Amino acid sequence: PIIADDHVDIEFGTGALKITPAHDKADFEIGIRHHLEIIDVLTPDAHINCPDVPELHGLDRFVARKKAAAKLDEMGLLIKIEEYENNVGFSERGGVPIEPRISMQWFLKYPKIQEAADAVANGDIKFRPERWAKTYAHWMENLQDWCISRQLWWGHQIPVWYRKDKIEDLKNAEALGMSNFSAGDIHVGIEAPADAENWTRDEDVMDTWFSSWLWPFATMANVGEQTDTLKKFYPTDDLVTGPDIIFFWVARMIMAGYEFTDELPFKNVYFTSIIRDLKGRKMSKSLGNSPDPIELMEKYGADGLRFGLMRIAPTGSDLRFDEVSVEEGRNFANKLYNACRLRQMGGEPFQILETLDSARPYHINVMAKLDELAEDLERLYSEYRFGEIAHRLYEFLWNDFCDKFLEAVKLDLRDTAEPWAKALSLGVFDAVMGRYLQLLSPYMPHVTEELSARMGYVEEGEFLMGKALPSDPLLVDLSKEEIAAAQGIALEVYESAGRMRNLKAEYKVGSRKDVKFVVKSAPEWLAGEAKVLALLVGAEEIVLDSAYDAPKGTPAAVTGIGEVYLPLEGFIDVEAERARLTKEISNTQLEVKKCEGKLGNASFVDRAPPEVVEQEKARLEDWKAKLVQLGEMLAALG
Repeated sequence: PIIADDHVDIEFGTGALKITPAHDKADFEIGIRHHLEIIDVLTPDAHINCPDVPELHGLDRFVARKKAAAKLDEMGLLIKIEEYENNVGFSERGGVPIEPRISMQWFLKYPKIQEAADAVANGDIKFRPERWAKTYAHWMENLQDWCISRQLWWGHQIPVWYRKDKIEDLKNAEALGMSNFSAGDIHVGIEAPADAENWTRDEDVMDTWFSSWLWPFATMANVGEQTDTLKKFYPTDDLVTGPDIIFFWVARMIMAGYEFTDELPFKNVYFTSIIRDLKGRKMSKSLGNSPDPIELMEKYGADGLRFGLMRIAPTGSDLRFDEVSVEEGRNFANKLYNACRLRQMGGEPFQILETLDSARPYHINVMAKLDELAEDLERLYSEYRFGEIAHRLYEFLWNDFCDKFLEAVKLDLRDTAEPWAKALSLGVFDAVMGRYLQLLSPYMPHVTEELSARMGYVEEGEFLMGKALPSDPLLVDLSKEEIAAAQGIALEVYESAGRMRNLKAEYKVGSRKDVKFVVKSAPEWLAGEAKVLALLVGAEEIVLDSAYDAPKGTPAAVTGIGEVYLPLEGFIDVEAERARLTKEISNTQLEVKKCEGKLGNASFVDRAPPEVVEQEKARLEDWKAKLVQLGEMLAALG
């Protein structure tokens, strides 16, 4: 018959479509709409089942297709042949094209659809990130019955038995287009019929997700049974899974929960990032683009792998795996270990912090930073922002603790330090590090357990694992005003030290430790912090001189502690430095012109890939910024 259907795109090809309802999902639906006969033209082993055309009947599908085309040509019915790129599914196991074919299967009508949809829509079950709730709603609004049978050897065998004297009806069911079994001819149950010798069990197995959808409760009790374990752990609080199985697993577990327990199975669903390769492809065995996690752990450590991945995991988005991130995780673990090693070399293990009466701004600042970290982590955990937690943990240890605090108190850790100063700095170290290891333990459990035991932060036989994360503040004896004042001083010192180090680097004396800085218009408190500032900068001395008259050509910078000067007499040849800067300015101007010329060329802008054009724009901005910096440096030399 020739029929009309909205599915056909009349603008494509001839505008006519040949359909095979037994071998294509869309064709099958068209056939149902128009009550077309469903004719299976393939045998189970992909040979042609067409007795009315003897020359094709029994041929392999590929051979038959070529022969059919040749036959059409021979009959003068083939007008032309066009190359057409089509999407064809391939078997991962067999490596051959998959041919859809209608067959007899077991289907399950989904239960509790509305209850499961409402649970997420009403917020009884929260999706994190929330945007996945739309995907879930789309699935729930377009549900079709679930085909639960699979023709495989491995799996849960379907609990259905057929009377042996009715087996022929089963074999002929597909040919008949329906089964003429009566209720008494089929037995459905966990146990076989009493007269098992008269029955044959269905050889099909369940879809793998059929057992999975029962997971939240079936691991603790049989359906309908109440056990102490089930009462304690069901429903659970959180499910952690990937967004690619929202329908296959999450939706089905919610429906099963309402069907078999009259309760939702969990309260929150956290969707992790899907790890992709650098090309954006999902990792798979067939592509061979998935690294061996065992090899990565042997190379970088289990904690290095875990922390490296968590640090680059965006909330709710896919991440592109780069081994560099795992290497950075390993380096972070080394940084932590080396900090603790420095502490072990400093004196007796685990100093209890008795008082903060003599505490310096750097002591108070690092403790305040840790209190801020603990508070932030509590909030971020409640918001399921695990990637941000890794970032905050990293920034605190690397910047606040190691690069700032440890550098500022380095003199206190030496044997030549005053006993009270050493005890204070070691006590602050232990108070902060002991608590920090606890905060870090969910992300780096192996390293934190090892270091906590070695450093004496836990009792023998005690573990961080399972402990609640610390939330009470360290700084309970100081007012907010006192903490803010101390942090303000520490911040000024750290930021000024950074600007002063940059000044040294700009004038090629970055590695010199014998330079002196002069600070003009310095605040009163700086006199007590000058030694620490010199240590942070890598200078022999910080001279405070409100009347300093800087010689012409002395590099200077305005910082939070006042005007800072770097006298260079005896360190560089000022004339030679002027000549060097002048030459570098000239070269940089050429680069600026070169970039402007490219970007002013319409042919380049129109034809080059967008990312190349953007890269050129970024280069132009970099060269311009460098030109400004070089000009300022030359002007400073007079």
